[in-house]
Amino acid sequence: MFTVSCSEEIRRSPDAVFVFAGDYANDPLWRGGVMSMVYETSGPPTVGARTRETMRSMGSVAVTVGEVTEYSPSRTAFRSLSGPMPCNGSREFAATPTGTKFTYSLTLRPTGFFRMLEPLLRSVFTKQVRADVYRLKDHLEAQK
Repeated sequence: MFTVSCSEEIRRSPDAVFVFAGDYANDPLWRGGVMSMVYETSGPPTVGARTRETMRSMGSVAVTVGEVTEYSPSRTAFRSLSGPMPCNGSREFAATPTGTKFTYSLTLRPTGFFRMLEPLLRSVFTKQVRADVYRLKDHLEAQK
């Protein structure tokens, strides 16, 4: 098991960052490799909502069903229910004097063959999470 995390200040209000990054349907706009992210449940995002993510990573396409476990303007969190690797993650939104400190964290639990690849996976996911957070920052700051 390992956790990767990245924080960055975004020059937008916490509300603006939460409205965009707290809605998992927007993930394809800022998370590299995410081909689609749709809600399997109806209504607005909330605790218990289920998502279906289709992602291209390391040369293959994987589908992961996830469940929102926390949903508030300061923090959202999810856990995977199916997919190639058990994981959970969170997004935190904290006010700063000039905008929002956004923190994106993933905890992955490689099993089977993937356990042998853990050092490589840690490196790949660390780079991916960092790139995703910078992509989110660029996207939101360009909308001013």
